[in-house]
Amino acid sequence: MDKQSSNMNIIVCAKSVPDSGTIRYDIRTNSLVNIQHILNPIDEISTSEAIKIRDKYGGSITAITLGPSHAAEQLRSCLKMGVDNAIHICDPSFDNVDVQTTAYILAKQIEKLPYDIILCGNESMDEGNGFAGIGIAEILDLPLVTSVTRIDIFPDTHSATVHRRLRGGDREIIETPCPAVLTIDSVLGKPIYPRLRTILAGLKKDIATVDAKSLGIDLNNIDKVSEIGEITQQKPRLKKTASIDTSLSASERMKLIISGGVSDKSTKVIVKPAPESASEIVQFLINNGIVSSNT
Repeated sequence: MDKQSSNMNIIVCAKSVPDSGTIRYDIRTNSLVNIQHILNPIDEISTSEAIKIRDKYGGSITAITLGPSHAAEQLRSCLKMGVDNAIHICDPSFDNVDVQTTAYILAKQIEKLPYDIILCGNESMDEGNGFAGIGIAEILDLPLVTSVTRIDIFPDTHSATVHRRLRGGDREIIETPCPAVLTIDSVLGKPIYPRLRTILAGLKKDIATVDAKSLGIDLNNIDKVSEIGEITQQKPRLKKTASIDTSLSASERMKLIISGGVSDKSTKVIVKPAPESASEIVQFLINNGIVSSNT
């Protein structure tokens, strides 16, 4: 099948997230400092998969993000990877919206575009709630497959066969009609490394910006279902360690140390002069096949 007869319109939802390698928590001001933003790593994988599908079947890719002005940098990263178009949803009223409202805003933009597949990361690195793709599918009334680890497209039947990861390492194979929303698992693949000419072309592409008015959204008419109360430093988890009773004799304490603190575990402590103890230990190693009698 030639590309002209099987063009795929792909939407990729990309998110700008703080770089966990640079961000710090200041206990004096109870705030985050040294915040630098990057493209959500799983969204980078989603973008790479979209490019592979586009290159195989033809069509176009549109990356969409919702966020403040700095989020345009992450859209630029998508364009430099080889994405065809980018849309930045940016409006002061959209700052600090909850996950359900985020999905609603993204869906309102997506419904204005042609699409065969909508790709989202399984979860974002910062919040990890994994709701965006689910919410978009619900609002647009589309089939949804989560935790996708492989995608096979069949343009002639307008369908896709996808593999999804289950608990315990199991896989599930699902056939879904298109258009559909697929949330990508990080094990699907690795981000692509674009050629220099692709990067340079991405620097020249325009990023379209839309606001609440152009989308026809009034947040006063939308009820928030959640909001961020505060940000606090993660509490350290104390490790459980065995405590040895100092009132016990030396041999009893040694038994507990050998058994890892389990008092009823079978152990053997040798209390003999050094030459006899060494001989018995060597014999124990030989009897259990740990060392050879010829050594």
